[in-house]
Order: sequence, then structure tokens, then C-alpha cells
Amino acid sequence: MKNVSRRNFMALAAGAAASAAAPSINAQQPTSHQMPMEEAPPLPLRPDEEYVVPDHTLEAKWKIMTLDGVKVKVRTYNGNIPGPLIVAQAGTKLKIRLKNLLTPYDSSAWDSRQMNVPHMLDHTNLHLHGLDVATHIFDPPGTSDCAAPMISIGPNEYKDYTFDIPQDQPPGLRWYHPHAHGATAVQAVSGMAGGVIIKGAIDEVPEIKAAQEFRIVLQDIGLFETDEPHADYAESYEPRQNAMWQTYGSDQYDQYQYPSGSVTIDGKPTNPSQACGFTTGDYHLRFYLANGSPYFRERHNPDNPTAPHSFQLTPAVFKMRPGEVARFRMLNGCSDLMMPIQVENHPMHLLAMDGNNFDHPEVKEYVPNAPQVILAPANRAEFLIKASTKPGKYRILQLAQKAQFLEAAQKTIATIEVEGEPMNMDLPLNLPTLTRYPPISDAEIVRKRRFVFSGLYPGKQNPTVGIDFRINNQLYDEFAIPTTVFLDTCEEWTIEVPDAARGGSEGHPFHIHVNNFEVVSVAGIVPPHRLIQDTIWVAQNTATVIRLRFKQWTGKAVFHCHILPHEDTGMMQNFLIAKTMPVHHHERSIKSLEEKSSQKN
Repeated sequence: MKNVSRRNFMALAAGAAASAAAPSINAQQPTSHQMPMEEAPPLPLRPDEEYVVPDHTLEAKWKIMTLDGVKVKVRTYNGNIPGPLIVAQAGTKLKIRLKNLLTPYDSSAWDSRQMNVPHMLDHTNLHLHGLDVATHIFDPPGTSDCAAPMISIGPNEYKDYTFDIPQDQPPGLRWYHPHAHGATAVQAVSGMAGGVIIKGAIDEVPEIKAAQEFRIVLQDIGLFETDEPHADYAESYEPRQNAMWQTYGSDQYDQYQYPSGSVTIDGKPTNPSQACGFTTGDYHLRFYLANGSPYFRERHNPDNPTAPHSFQLTPAVFKMRPGEVARFRMLNGCSDLMMPIQVENHPMHLLAMDGNNFDHPEVKEYVPNAPQVILAPANRAEFLIKASTKPGKYRILQLAQKAQFLEAAQKTIATIEVEGEPMNMDLPLNLPTLTRYPPISDAEIVRKRRFVFSGLYPGKQNPTVGIDFRINNQLYDEFAIPTTVFLDTCEEWTIEVPDAARGGSEGHPFHIHVNNFEVVSVAGIVPPHRLIQDTIWVAQNTATVIRLRFKQWTGKAVFHCHILPHEDTGMMQNFLIAKTMPVHHHERSIKSLEEKSSQKN
């Protein structure tokens, strides 16, 4: 059987960068899934810190479970996928203790100068995604020190986080996940994520309050056959340091020959052969989960490496009566999948994106084979469905798409089963007004910037991974600050993904920390209604324009692609929110000359 090589794919793609295609590396091989620790010690306290009593304790730990008959080893929060739901109120403090019970991992082969090579899979930290809270990825939280390192919680350690939720934080669905650079993708795609709900005014709207609520946390679990002898599980994600799982096989120009699905280190097949390596493309086996239950399975297809073999599993069922209204909160917590969502034969009454509600429900009519909402990785949608008066089963679908490196088959996420005594519940006409994000006018814009998300294959800046995932032709540098913005100012950013000839082999989801943004245009089209989001899909050969108001918080933060293997291997940048905008040297000189002139007069 013929393998499609990476070079063949490049030719077929007319010079595309094959971004997600090329394999990558990673490493982690816990020696045991047992957790011998009774209590992890805390990280050292700074002089201004005190011990806190947490509202929630999250434990990062291994778990062996069965998915569709396959015994797998996964990473979890508190032994569950997804992790426990966190519910909080605006204007309060949220205190979370994160304990790392992952087993030690050998990163001794990692060259620490190559920060965009996945590494230290036993270290973790915490990101509250979508909340307007102080910067908390770098140590200490809130720091403006350019040289501040990322928070890194090692095995048998814990850290206490305290988050001040703003009084005007919009209520809605957010989430949490790890964000330790080099380990984010492996930890998230093996289970580490959970939901956060901020309660507020929208929950008191009578028609919404009367509706039953269905929460759907969507995740993917990427797996490889285990390399651990005598393991009591079949699949896991425990790559050795610098090992890369090759989505494509080699071709005649490569020094070493290997088929699709091989593991290499520095381009050379491992000897003896290994089954697991870090991937920026496909997996040997992948499950898609809704609230922890598998609804779809994919297996790598060596004959067509970008089109996995697909299998629909039995989805969850949500029961509604004819004419009943239900509130759905949906999180795309997948590591890399963009999801065009459709509810079969029902209008979708969209309430909010990324936890930011509209002024009134936006009705998205049902059109066959057309999405009602698009969820990039990390996006959340909240919507109402009024059940049909006709009893029956109606699917919640992720429609098929070919906008990414891997083809995505249509998937049935869940089924709405309409049965029972008819009713006629009302839908709301208006929703509470958000006060945190007033519209940004042209006059408020102090600067416009452009960021280009692209890939380069074969990789020149990141040869270990074999592909460069870049922003403005740069790979991530933990201690560089390419962008400085200023508190209480507004900027307009253009996020571009170029065409294939310039490295835009697929779309990328843009995500920024600290403050949400206002969407101005998508591919040159102004949205039909105002959108406030923290993540947005930017399709290949398009640009998205956003406006940002840097409000309340200062410090060192990041923005990045939320395809997590891209983020881990370089598609991320730091930015600094500084307290005050300085006076430029020429302005100071002019002012000084004016003062001297006035003194003479």
C-alpha cells in the first residue's frame, strides 16, 4: 500500500506549509500510575503572600479508564474527565489550589535553549480561560517583569491561586486548563480541562430561569499504543523526550525511510521502534467525548494520513417535551478541532459567545448542511432550543469540514429526544446589557497592529519538531516582549492567516489572555450583531479585525493559536500591559524647547 509522503503533500498543496502535518516531539514516561503522595508540599511563598483556604482543590493525576472497550491511561483533574465544574459570582474572590500528582518524567534529553520543543510533561500550571482576571501564567501572578518565567508546578507540589473576579464580569461559561509551555497539548488532549460558570443577571431572565439546562463539555483524547512493558492499559499519551510521531511517512529524498505512523528522533526512526511520540498532526487513536463519554472514534489511516478512519459511537440523549425551551451551554475544549455546530431541524436562539451575552437572542435558522455557530477550539456558545412540536429524535451535529490539516468527518455530538406532553414555553426578547465592554470608537484607537499566523515546512527555527509555527515569523520566546500596550487605551489588531504559498496551510484560532475583544470584521465582513469574544477562528487566506480595551489589569501575558500543538511548538507571543503610556523623546524635547522659549519671553 502506498503512503502519502510529506513532500508529496507539499506538492499537492501548492507549496503549503503543511503546518499541522509534520510530526513533533514530546516526552513523558511515568514509571507508575500509582499516586504514593499523601500531601504535596506548597511552592515557596513570596514575602507578600499568605496561605489561603481554597474554595476548590484541583488535583492533576493519572487515571486508568475504559473508552469504547479500550483500556486507556489519561490525565485528569480529581480523577474525572472533564474536571469538576467551578461556579462563582462576579465581584468575589475565587481561590483554587492546584496539586500536581503526576509522576516524574525524564526530560534530561531536552535542550533547554529549545523552549518550543515539548518537554517537562510532569510540570503544570493553571489558566482560567476567558475570565477578565489578573495575569496568572507568569511567576508571580500579575508580574510586569519581562524576565519572569512561567509558573511551573512540579510533581508533588501545589500552588494556591487567588483570582479577583471583576464586579462587572459578564456571567457565562468559561473554563480552565493547563498552560505550562511545552506540556499544554499533551496534558489537555489526555483529559485535563473543566468548566467555569459565572452566575449573574442573565440567569435571572424569567424565560431562561424557567428552562432546564444542558451543559456539554467537548474534549478529545489523543492516544498511542503504550511503550511501557507489562502495562495494564492499551493506549496512553506518554511520549519520550524528543520523540516525534510522524503523521506522514518518509519519501525518497529523506535520509531515513519509515512509514506513516512511525516515531523518529531528529528524523531518524527509533531503534527499537517506539509507538508513541509528540504529534502536531494525527494520533494513532482518538476519542471525542461529551461530558466524559465517547461519542466518536478516529483511527489513523496510513493510506491517507490526513483523513482518519472515522466511527460514530452512541451519543448522549437530552430529553425535551414538545414546545419546551432548554438552555444549552457548549464548550469546545478540544485540542485542535474547529467545530461547525448545527441543531437538526431547529432554530438556534444564540444567547452568548465566550460567556458574553448579546442584547437580545440572535436567531440562527436551521439550513441543511450549514452551521448555526462555529466553535473554534476554546470557544463557548450558549443558546436556547425550543423543541419542535413534532416528537422525534434530532441530532446536535458537528458538520464535516476540511478547513484544517486533518479532515473532520461529521459527528453526532448528542441527540435531542422530543417526547411527552406538549407545552408552549416562552423565549426571551431581551437580555441584560453588558457594562464591561462599551463599544470602542475610531477616536479611541491609539495604535493599529498586524499579526500573521503562519507555518514553515521543513522547520528551520525548530528543527527538532520539524516545522515552524510562527507569529510574525517568530517562534515563542518566554523572555521576549514583542508587544507593549498601555492600561486604559484601545488598539485595533488585524489577525491574518495567509494563503498556502505564504505558509497559511490551515486556519488558526486566535486567543488572548486578560481582556476580551470586540470583533470588527471577519474576512472583510462586519458581523450582523456585536461580538465580544476571547477566541476567534481565522480561516486560511483571511484576516480578522478586532479591537481591544486594556482594562483594569497590568502585567505580562500571552496571545496564541489555540490549536494546542501549535501553541506548544512556537505559535505564541508575550505582550506587556504597562500602567502608563510614556511620553516619547521627541515630545519631551519639544516640550522642553517650548518651556525655555516661554521663560525667555
